[in-house]
Amino acid sequence: MMKLTIDRVISEPKYTDINIDGYVPVNIRLFDPMGEAPLYYRLGNGKKSLLEIAVLAKNGFLSSITLVIINPECVHKINSALEKPLTMNIGVPVINLEIWKHLSGSFSQRFIDDFNFDIRAIISPTSIMLDIAKNEGKINWIKCSDRIYVGTNEKKNITNIFLDKLTQVEIDNFCESIG
Repeated sequence: MMKLTIDRVISEPKYTDINIDGYVPVNIRLFDPMGEAPLYYRLGNGKKSLLEIAVLAKNGFLSSITLVIINPECVHKINSALEKPLTMNIGVPVINLEIWKHLSGSFSQRFIDDFNFDIRAIISPTSIMLDIAKNEGKINWIKCSDRIYVGTNEKKNITNIFLDKLTQVEIDNFCESIG
């Protein structure tokens, strides 16, 4: 079960970017690390799916999300548009850092691996929904930009990533990168 918890949301981000190419399925940048080495929460099944979430150690800002690999069998295409998330908050998520401190008493353990979930994706003509943790309840959404949304469960754990307003080239690149 995903244990990456959002403490709060800060005001509108100054910089966001989505890069989808034929090699790395998705690379989302939300906050420039400014030379700081981030903490990483890595999840997936450890073999056919891997997503890395980078968090800044000094303030907990969600810096980037990279889908490194996804099992093509867990990707489903639909012809209709995905329902746009109803936004609860707007801005950059700030992550609770206790999970890293709990492991080592400091940030010496920069990587946390949570390899017990098959990441799933739903692709529509203009959007991609990533299910990155089990969630049977309502999804609360944080709008990071016009194109990037982060979904959480009732415990404020990250469960979903929604990318909107994607071009046909970006959708094609995503499909190419997953094989």
